[in-house]
Amino acid sequence: MINRRKHLIKRIIGSGGFITLSLVFVFGACGTSNDSASPVATAMATAPVVTTVEPIATPIATTPPEMNIPKPSHMPSPTPLQTQGFEGQSVCIAEEYVNIRESADKDSAVVGMLPAGETADVIAYEDGWAHVAYGGVTGFVSRKYLISRHVPVIDVPMGDWAAILVNPSHLLPDGFEVALAEFEGGHVDARILDICKAMFADAKADGVSFRLVDAYRSYETQNAQYQKKVNSYIAKGYSLEDAEVKAATITARPNTSEHQTGLALDIVTPSYTKRDKGFANTDAFLWLYANAQDYGFILRYKQDKQEITKVIYEPWHWRFVGAQAARATKQSGECYEEYMVN
Repeated sequence: MINRRKHLIKRIIGSGGFITLSLVFVFGACGTSNDSASPVATAMATAPVVTTVEPIATPIATTPPEMNIPKPSHMPSPTPLQTQGFEGQSVCIAEEYVNIRESADKDSAVVGMLPAGETADVIAYEDGWAHVAYGGVTGFVSRKYLISRHVPVIDVPMGDWAAILVNPSHLLPDGFEVALAEFEGGHVDARILDICKAMFADAKADGVSFRLVDAYRSYETQNAQYQKKVNSYIAKGYSLEDAEVKAATITARPNTSEHQTGLALDIVTPSYTKRDKGFANTDAFLWLYANAQDYGFILRYKQDKQEITKVIYEPWHWRFVGAQAARATKQSGECYEEYMVN
């Protein structure tokens, strides 16, 4: 059992920008293929499923780390917060902040500000506006600057099996096997099937569509993809050694890929199907960044942590680690390697 004490005393909003790596190979964990996942594995995992209902933590700032967003220097005096019933919560996705206005009119008086990444309670939706409560202020915010905050209504599974760290220095054991379940045209660890279904359904209820382009890969599939990439570089004149190193920057070596665990999902959206940095500009990514931690998923390969993960920024790659670890990692701004050693 993994034990740790964590003192989460920081809150990182926007530590963006690319990190220039010197003498460090940056590995791409997913590759660029859009091939569907491999057939279902037949062996059964021995770890039992343990579920628990965890209390929902204080809303977590959800601004993507690559966005450097300052807080506004001045806030108007708050107006008294009236007792209201709430329809839900929304996260501000403006670049810096969005004005909270007195009425649902862009020319009405500004009564407050909702900073980027902050969560507001929604009293009601009115056409293109949301009537919100934030920081003791009630008012109206244009819905184009908001993404819904959605919390699962089912238990999120947990256990040591979910916490496994997989990277070039933490290899899966030879013969690693996991019981699989079919999901969205691919396969996932059977223990996370229900929470995967819930996350996709809840996003759809908020008007956001996901498309799963890769999930579980067997050792054989991962090795085949890696060897194919190696051979492509040999054909270009690289030596075998150099070709293997070059190939690993794009497609992970077998037993170093999270996809072999059945706990990693490559997610895009019908309107943007490429697995590249552009996915970070979609509503699908923003919904995941605002909500995925409550479903037990983390953005595994962050833009500002490449020196630690040795993996390029992959906004499409989401890894299940359990809700407790996901929330703690998100709130601290750490990558998973940092979380596991601290």
